Formats: sequence, C-alpha cells, structure tokens
Amino acid sequence: MCGRVPNYLIKEVFSESLSEGHISIIRKLTQPMYDEDIAAELGIKATTVRTMLNDLHERNLVEYERIKNKATGWYTYIWKKREDKLREYIKTFLEEKINRLNEELEIERAGVFKCSCRVVSLEEAIENNFICPNCKETFVNFNNSSKIRELKKEIERTKELYNKV
Repeated sequence: MCGRVPNYLIKEVFSESLSEGHISIIRKLTQPMYDEDIAAELGIKATTVRTMLNDLHERNLVEYERIKNKATGWYTYIWKKREDKLREYIKTFLEEKINRLNEELEIERAGVFKCSCRVVSLEEAIENNFICPNCKETFVNFNNSSKIRELKKEIERTKELYNKV
C-alpha cells in the first residue's frame, strides 16, 4: 500500500505503543509545523508537545529542521511527519505483536495447569511435583479453551490490520 497511512491504523497501533497525545501530534503534522504552533492548536503545553515529539523522533516517525534566530540566538524547530517510517513502524509493531500472541498461544496450548502466577504444561507440573517454585501454590488443572479462542481471534484481527498497512 502506497501513500499515507490510514488514521485508524495509526490510532490502533499508537494507542497500544504510545499515547493519545502522540496520536494527536501525528495527525496534526499534515504539513511541517513549529512545536509552539502544534502546542497552541492542541491546547497543550509546549514542553509536553516537545517531549512527545522527541518520543516520536526517537522512533524515527518525525524529523525536524533546526533554525537559529540570529537576533536572539535561540533555535526553533520545524517538525515534519515521516510517512515512510510511520508505515515501517506500524508494520514492525504488528509483526512483533503477532509473534508475541503466537508464543502466548503455544504456551496456552501446552499449558493445562496453573497457579496464581503462571500456566505450565503437564510435564513442568510433574517436574515440580505440582508445586509452583515461584509462588509455592499447587498447580491445578484448568480448561483454557476460552483463552485459546481469544488469542486466535486477536491474532486474526492483528493479521488483518497488518495486511492493510
């Protein structure tokens, strides 16, 4: 998919990986802007906007041009969204999420015993004499089919989002 990343994908991924403030800033950057202008338009303190812009810059989602005011000696920054990196960030985030969910699914498929701190396989429960080495509780058998269904559903939903990037 070429062109701009759809707003719903930005919102979906940023709400999990960053914050609503970051979403607002990315949406505001339809053209290069000064950080003070972003703050004024969003009604947020300039320092807060700068912090979020720096978060986005660390992830290569925005870039800036630094301009020195010859009269005052102060620098001002014009910020610009990096559409190319935005798409890459979202794809990477979704790939990592799918991998994490698949790992969790495999653990749930193998695990049929649990205590208050984790889920384990029958083999691990036997190795520990059905006593958790962490919390010292007894491992009990349980039905995790609903958890497996939830994980499969979330994997499919995340794959659908990935295919739209």
